[in-house]
Amino acid sequence: MKKRWKKILSLGLIGMMTLGLVGCGGDTQEAPKAETATEPLTIGLLRIDDSLPFYVAEEAGLFAKHDVEVELVSFSSGRDQSTALDAGELDGMMTDPVVTGLSLKGGTDVRMVAMAFGAVAEEGRFLVVSAPNSGITEPQDLLGKTVAISSNTMMDYLVYRYEGLLGLDAAQIEKVSMPDLMMRTTTLLEGKNIDAAILPDPLAAYAVAEGANVVIDDTKLGQNISQSVVIMTKASIDNRTGDVEKMLAAYNEAIELINNEPENWKTFAMEKANVPAAIAEEYRTPSFTAGVVPSEEDLAPVWDWFVTKGLIEQPYSYEEVVDTRFCE
Repeated sequence: MKKRWKKILSLGLIGMMTLGLVGCGGDTQEAPKAETATEPLTIGLLRIDDSLPFYVAEEAGLFAKHDVEVELVSFSSGRDQSTALDAGELDGMMTDPVVTGLSLKGGTDVRMVAMAFGAVAEEGRFLVVSAPNSGITEPQDLLGKTVAISSNTMMDYLVYRYEGLLGLDAAQIEKVSMPDLMMRTTTLLEGKNIDAAILPDPLAAYAVAEGANVVIDDTKLGQNISQSVVIMTKASIDNRTGDVEKMLAAYNEAIELINNEPENWKTFAMEKANVPAAIAEEYRTPSFTAGVVPSEEDLAPVWDWFVTKGLIEQPYSYEEVVDTRFCE
């Protein structure tokens, strides 16, 4: 395999990791009075497309505009990010429903307060791609083959959902856990050990540019099943309600800037998400939907999967995982 893409991958494509919407601002929960705080809200981010509104809010001075101090902390892996949250080092983070559920299971009381990707099918694309010379081009071709995933993550959940939606016999598809996304992509493109893999953009787009075959494109399934979300600790929400509200106002304003001026933010977005130069021409600044959180219908299949996997005994209720008070 060519050395070019190996070099590109080594430059910093870092592991990432997500149909009804709930417009926020309902009366589901009553906000208590916020306490005065002098410390900034600390938000953990991965260098991925999903995090872009936070980086834009910082770059454009929107946190200052909304009179709130926010410290953005970048992490090179989701595991390190979750460890920091569980250790009390973060007030919140950009993540997905699976990680949210695992945090709750581990005893960290958090709530989803906003959505990043997932309001419409085009947001937050994942692809199942096959090795360049594998001949695997259709979902049914995956039967009897190996698919690289990362166990107990959003990508594990997504393959499970794809199997159900597309009528694939899960028993005939061998899942291989390969958490390192760079290694997964390299292994796939070399055609070694695995036949296919699930990848998020921009890695998915990169793999296709290097000859991988698109087998499943989840933007063409008619619904988005891979939401990414902003979560905050329950303590931060209760004790610093006003600050969280201001932070999310800046976040939503940043979304408007991105959506209204995508070309102006393209270079910045590529830098923050470590997008390789090889796909710069094809790369499109992502779009987002402001002021929404996942609906109960979005999340119910996730908790059903948790129960099926033996991760929890009973599905989480909607109120246990979502706080709608900050939505527009």
